[in-house]
Amino acid sequence: MPSLADTSSSDQANVPTPSTPHLRHLVTGTLTREHIAALDAALAAKPDLKEIELIDIPGASGIAPEIAYQFQWRINQHQLHTFARGECASTCAYIFLMGHERTLLPARIGGETVLLMHSIHSAATGAFERTYNDDLISIVHQRSQGKLPLDLLNKMYDTTDRSGGIYIYRKPISTGGHVFFQAQYGAKRIKISDATPADLGIKIDE
Repeated sequence: MPSLADTSSSDQANVPTPSTPHLRHLVTGTLTREHIAALDAALAAKPDLKEIELIDIPGASGIAPEIAYQFQWRINQHQLHTFARGECASTCAYIFLMGHERTLLPARIGGETVLLMHSIHSAATGAFERTYNDDLISIVHQRSQGKLPLDLLNKMYDTTDRSGGIYIYRKPISTGGHVFFQAQYGAKRIKISDATPADLGIKIDE
């Protein structure tokens, strides 16, 4: 039976999701505390809500650790499954990988679905927030039951600016492969693993 997606604020809408029996909460845009409040309202209104879909999210400006941990608490409390569509970068990638099941969906027309994992940086100094990053890396490693290896996740520390990171594509790109590393803005993306999303504990759906 088709389900109806939940709504929150002006950047979310009701859409049918025939492939799932659960209600799904849609999240898009740069993450803020308003997204947390919207998720709380949705969970209060619809206790059977079990899914979050993250759509074209570039991250969380200035408050990344807070946003990541607030989503983590709600994901754990409600055993939520996460879905990503389009670009899911920075804090979005952490949130997606915290889901009790994690599924990549096709991007909107003309785009690709890709996770970009990079280190959270201090808004004041630009330095790595190593304590937060190490903790979040440990959380997603454990959630994947070790399928996301620590040596792969720690590769993000080899970046030299905020644009670099680990890219995990839903579908293999033209050069072959799903998992790539980019050291900095404009640098070539280098394949660093033969793993598929399934190997990393990530599902693929249409």
